[in-house]
Amino acid sequence: MVLPKEDHPVKKLRLWTGLLTLFLSGALIGAMGVWMAGEHRIMDVLHRGKGDLPKIVIDELTRELDLSQAQKVRVTEIVCRAHGELMDLRRRTQPEKKRIIEQSILEMRAELSPEQQKKLDALHRKREERRANWERMPGGTTVPCQSIPQKQESENSK
Repeated sequence: MVLPKEDHPVKKLRLWTGLLTLFLSGALIGAMGVWMAGEHRIMDVLHRGKGDLPKIVIDELTRELDLSQAQKVRVTEIVCRAHGELMDLRRRTQPEKKRIIEQSILEMRAELSPEQQKKLDALHRKREERRANWERMPGGTTVPCQSIPQKQESENSK
């Protein structure tokens, strides 16, 4: 029995293949767009300097929440305080994080072939160089936190 031309399985297969290709293309383009937007934000931080991170957060909150001037002043104080606390926490925990990473690298090396060990060592060196470069990067020049007086230790302990 011959099927009518419009119901032919090959035509249906082509149609579904085309639709699937179109869907996957759209998903890929969407994913690339999201990735590029994320890369743009990361590059923006890297280009402007790590000290500008509070400014980026404050600008986004101001824009997205339509903050009044009074709200912006208070939100800036809060973001700057949080940023300072997070930087202090980062400095305090850095030695422990480094110890954990070094220990895990040693454990991983024991499971790898000599060639894989070389690759792991190269990856680790590259990561450490990026971290060191980031640490040496100066802070930004337009940071709103620089103009906010820091609270005294006695005020923080209350």
